[in-house]
Amino acid sequence: MIYSDCLKPDFKKALEKANDVLVSSIVIETFPFSIKKVIKEKTNIACRSYLKAGMYGIDIKTFGSQDAIYQNLEEKGIIFYNEEISSKERQRFSLNHEFGHIQLNHDLDNKNMYGIYEVETNFFAAQMLMPEQIINELINRGKQITVENLMSWFKVSKTAARKRLDTLRKIDFSHRSYDERVIDESIVLKYQTFIDSIAPKRVDYYDPYMEEELQHERDSWY
Repeated sequence: MIYSDCLKPDFKKALEKANDVLVSSIVIETFPFSIKKVIKEKTNIACRSYLKAGMYGIDIKTFGSQDAIYQNLEEKGIIFYNEEISSKERQRFSLNHEFGHIQLNHDLDNKNMYGIYEVETNFFAAQMLMPEQIINELINRGKQITVENLMSWFKVSKTAARKRLDTLRKIDFSHRSYDERVIDESIVLKYQTFIDSIAPKRVDYYDPYMEEELQHERDSWY
């Protein structure tokens, strides 16, 4: 997809919004997590299945989405999601996607921006489900980042894992400001247990006898 200079997805904004949630949320402790609990924690928006849409006088045929959609009904926001067709992995991505529209303050009535908004929220959802800071740390620990590994580690669908590989490196993590690096390190620290469960950090074994031999060697230098 080609964008004009004035209409481009704001990947940095999507990253920052997702990072804010990942750092501040109390209910996110590991991966995968309950996005419904996160939405309840961060907003006053309800999550309802498509089956319950009739209770609000809505015909699901008008939704235009087979997965999930955000609706503002009488000043109350509701995310409707399809619990029958979608897998649990797809449900989580779809709910994260709709949550992204809310966090990014998208004007969903602006049809000219629809394509841009969809790219931004897909990036937001990918960062929420598979944070790049964690992926970078796993790479540093020698892990290979593949579709299969992402599916296994983060319990996401194959489609989501493939999309994540496509979106990796949209942000240059080698040129981060001090504040950005603090956030990155906070995410790695917060989810240390999850990271260690995949790639335990090497702890060098301390051998007092080896240390004694090394000291003798050092003494011989003088």
